[in-house]
Amino acid sequence: MELFVSYKLPKHEEAAFNLAKEFGLTCLFQGDIDKKENNLSYFFVYKPDRSCIRRGSGNLSRDIYCNFSDWSVNFKDPLLSRCLKGLPEKFTALDATAGFGKDALEIAKNKQCQSVLLVEREKWLFYLLQEGIANAEIPEVLKFINKFSIKNVDSYEHLSNTKSNFDLIYIDPMFPGVGKSKAKRSIQALRDLTKEIETDGLLDLAIKKATKRVVVKRHKNSTYLEDLKPNYSVKGKVVRYDIYNSS
Repeated sequence: MELFVSYKLPKHEEAAFNLAKEFGLTCLFQGDIDKKENNLSYFFVYKPDRSCIRRGSGNLSRDIYCNFSDWSVNFKDPLLSRCLKGLPEKFTALDATAGFGKDALEIAKNKQCQSVLLVEREKWLFYLLQEGIANAEIPEVLKFINKFSIKNVDSYEHLSNTKSNFDLIYIDPMFPGVGKSKAKRSIQALRDLTKEIETDGLLDLAIKKATKRVVVKRHKNSTYLEDLKPNYSVKGKVVRYDIYNSS
């Protein structure tokens, strides 16, 4: 699936083209986009205050961005919360596949959590993370966001080189759609636009680096990541969290 950088106003042309160059993408003026030809393409729409991802360029296309203010109030993942039970007070976490940061926020909402490092290798997605964090100004949200630090790097490379220890390492390798359920727009965008991470050795490395546990998100019907059987799993109607205790 193709991703372009686009902009609506001529005054944003320079900034949009600079971003496109940084991301290694083609930049298009919205007025020049063929809506029929590019109906299935994705666009990184540059805006000074809040950039976003959109599929297609029609009026029905919806903005996809890091909305931490909304997620902090309207999103809960009780399954993931269960996976955090038993972690020490002031535990540190690393989200090896940060994406839009929604799961990292859920981890940060845990009262025992001290910090979460979000690792994201896609430059355009890292930009949206930075922007989402910068736009979170509500005090109730900031108490979670202030636990964040972010890095634009490959997760395996980072874990191989870091001297830091983490109580929890979280991995969501973005499994492909399984079954009939339709993915939410943000999840589908990640599936369409991000390359599947090279997980060979990542889980084994994470288990060695984590001081307490590694949590891996899978579809309920998916095989175990890297064929490694977990110590136990927390299962839901659609997803399954596999828990690996560090030795």
